[in-house]
Amino acid sequence: MSSFNLKRLAHIAIVASLSLGLTACFKPLYGPTASGESLQTVLAAIDVPEVPWPDSQAVMGHYVRSELIFALNGSGSDTPKRYVLKIALTKSLSTPIVDTETGRASSAIVTGTLAYTLTDLKGTTIITQGSATSSTSYDRYQQRFATVRAQRDAEIRLAKVLVDQVKTRLAATLSAGS
Repeated sequence: MSSFNLKRLAHIAIVASLSLGLTACFKPLYGPTASGESLQTVLAAIDVPEVPWPDSQAVMGHYVRSELIFALNGSGSDTPKRYVLKIALTKSLSTPIVDTETGRASSAIVTGTLAYTLTDLKGTTIITQGSATSSTSYDRYQQRFATVRAQRDAEIRLAKVLVDQVKTRLAATLSAGS
C-alpha cells in the first residue's frame, strides 16, 4: 500500500514539475503590451471613422460603430490616435420557421459579418485584418411594432457580439507587438 502512495506521489511531482515549465508560456491578454504600455491605452489609440452605410445597414452599422468606439475607449477621454480601424458590415435575414395556417414567419435569424482592417494612421501598413461572424434570432409577432422592436434588439445583440470578437482579436494582436 505504501508503494502505491509513493508511485502516486511521484506521478504528481512529475506532473507538477512539467507544468511549472509551461508557466512562462502564458501571458495575460490585458496585461502590459510588448512595448510596456497598458493594452487599454493602445486600444484607445484606435480611430473608428464614420462609414457611409447603405440604407439597409444604416441602423445596425450605427450600433456597430458606437459599440466599437465604446469597447476600445470606454473612458471617453480624447487620446491621440495611432491606428485606424476600417470596418465593413454584411447582414442577412432568414426566416426558417413559417406558420402553416397564416403563412407568416414566426421567427427570424439575423446573421452578420464584420470585416475589419487595422492600419497605421497613414493607412500604409496593415497591422491585422479579418472578419467576425455571428447570428442571433428573434420571434416575429402579429403586431408589427413588436416585430420591429424585436428585430432591432436582435441587431443590437448581434452588434455587441461582433464587436466583442473584433476587440478580442485586436487586443491579442496589439498585446503581442504594438
